[in-house]
Amino acid sequence: MDGKHSEEISYETDRLKFIGRGNTSHDPQAMKKLAPLSGMQGAVLDPIASIRYKITLEPEEKIVLDMVTGIAETKEACIGLINKYQDNKPHKDRVFEMAWTHSQVVLRQINASEADAQLYGQLASSILFANASLRADAAILINNHRQQSGLWGYSISGDLPIVLLKVTSQANIQFVKQMVQAHAYWKLKGLSVDLVIWNEEHNGYRQVFQNELDALIPTESKDRPAGIFVRASDQISNEDRILFESVARVNISDNAGTLFEQVKRKQLSKVMIPYINVTQKYTPSLSSISLPGDLQFFNGTGGFSGDGKEYIIGIDKQITTPAPWVNVIANPEFGTVVSESGTAYTWTENAHELRLTPWNNDPICDAGGEVFYIRDEETGRFWTTTLLPAGGEPLYITHHGFGYSIFKHLEEDIFSEMLVYV
Repeated sequence: MDGKHSEEISYETDRLKFIGRGNTSHDPQAMKKLAPLSGMQGAVLDPIASIRYKITLEPEEKIVLDMVTGIAETKEACIGLINKYQDNKPHKDRVFEMAWTHSQVVLRQINASEADAQLYGQLASSILFANASLRADAAILINNHRQQSGLWGYSISGDLPIVLLKVTSQANIQFVKQMVQAHAYWKLKGLSVDLVIWNEEHNGYRQVFQNELDALIPTESKDRPAGIFVRASDQISNEDRILFESVARVNISDNAGTLFEQVKRKQLSKVMIPYINVTQKYTPSLSSISLPGDLQFFNGTGGFSGDGKEYIIGIDKQITTPAPWVNVIANPEFGTVVSESGTAYTWTENAHELRLTPWNNDPICDAGGEVFYIRDEETGRFWTTTLLPAGGEPLYITHHGFGYSIFKHLEEDIFSEMLVYV
């Protein structure tokens, strides 16, 4: 940090204390308070790294913030790097200059431009994290009945991410050169990928094209782990074609537009929701509902009903259960898990293998795969019958019993109630 010294430095590794129960990383609890972070060590199986610098700027005053992330084998080496770069501007400038120089050397080594590197980097993100627009169609995925062992006959282990390129014409040899260059770039950056190229040329020059493809592949990368595999499509069975397309993180074809167009392409939403025509102004209501007065073993948040058949909870955006609370509602064929805030996921037959909606195992941010919204068509005001994800301020009352959960809420003098049961 140039031009100013920090007035206060604090850190936090406890994700629960930083985000807070019921909050999200978009609106963490730590950003709502000016107090220093705790400096404590939280749950080591679910940690974060958060560092807070307190800096006061006068009007029109400017500072420069440099953020450098490093890694070392020992704590002493880390401290040495911190001392070297923390308050030494020449050293920091030198690091950035050397990083830029190294990137230029890498690009020159593979004869790529800066624009190529940006494109290959974006494509790499779809290799690391699934991108539906570059995966195979659902109709192909559902028809795959083979396993990883089906790849072994093609000298591909399946242990590394697979990028599949389908080339249908010899005229598109430049497309292949581009993907070979991308593979070299990823390798230099430490990303191990198996690039599989299908020769789908169907005229009499297929073998000539196959020889051209083989000539483009560096010897050290041919048919090796984290290498490039060129295969003639007529030698691949239909079942294996489906397998390759299903397991590939990225499916690229030379007849689907340029590589840039395919990487930038976004899936169009199939459901078009019309804009609402607001006719009235929304005025917040102060109405609310309250918990029954005869709860047994009441702990400030919830308690058992008088007959002991229900557990009743009252929560709002400020008051929630100190730890996750769920009601498991299931029969032998079907089931759902409903949290105290209303988020849920549903399965059929097997809660782990046959999930119908997504489930997120997070004790802090209660994120589910199902939600029901309610909207006032006159004011445009919308909310959820459950507290999450878009509940309002008034109290939410939930009744959890054997085989059902009931969520009650009063919003804008409209009583909302939702019953979940199996």
